[in-house]
Amino acid sequence: FSSSVAITPLFKEVNFNSTYRKNSFPSLAIGTSGAIYDVYADQQKGNGAEIEFCATAGTAACSPVIINNASTGQQFMPSVTVDSQGYIHASWFDTRNSSATSQYDIYATYSGNGGASFAPNARVTSGLVNAGSASFIGDYAGIAAAPVSSVRYAHPVWTSGGFNNGQLQTAALTAP
Repeated sequence: FSSSVAITPLFKEVNFNSTYRKNSFPSLAIGTSGAIYDVYADQQKGNGAEIEFCATAGTAACSPVIINNASTGQQFMPSVTVDSQGYIHASWFDTRNSSATSQYDIYATYSGNGGASFAPNARVTSGLVNAGSASFIGDYAGIAAAPVSSVRYAHPVWTSGGFNNGQLQTAALTAP
C-alpha cells in the first residue's frame, strides 16, 4: 500500500440534532480515467450539513465543491458511483423540505464532465420519509449506475423509516 494522502484541506464532522446516528463517512468511486471521486457530508460553516465532492488523482488535495443546491436543511449520508461511460452519480439524505430532521427525502445529481459541474438536484422520493425514532437510517443506503443502450440509469437505494421497521426502497433515475 502507498502512504496515506489528505484529499481535502478542511473537514468538520456533521453535528445536528436527531434520533439517528449521523456520520461524515466518505463514499468513494473510481472514474474511468482512474480519478478518485469522494463525496462526504461536511458542516464547515456551522449551518446545515452539506454534501461535498472531491476529484483527485490520489496524490494531492482537491478543492471540494458543494453539490447540493439548497442551503436549507441538512444534507447527509451520501453515496457516489461512476457508470462505464464516466458519468458520476451521487445521492444523499436531505431535510430541505422538512422542518424536522426526523423527516427527509432522497436527492440525487450527476455529472458528465468529471465533476466540473453537476446537474440540478433531483428529488427522488415522492414524499418525505419519516425516520420516527430510528437510531440507524443511512447504513443501508447506496447508489449504482449503468448505461443501457443510450440511456444512463442510476439506482439509489435507501430504507423507509430506519433499522428495524424500514423497507429497502429504490428508484430508477435517468440522465441524458
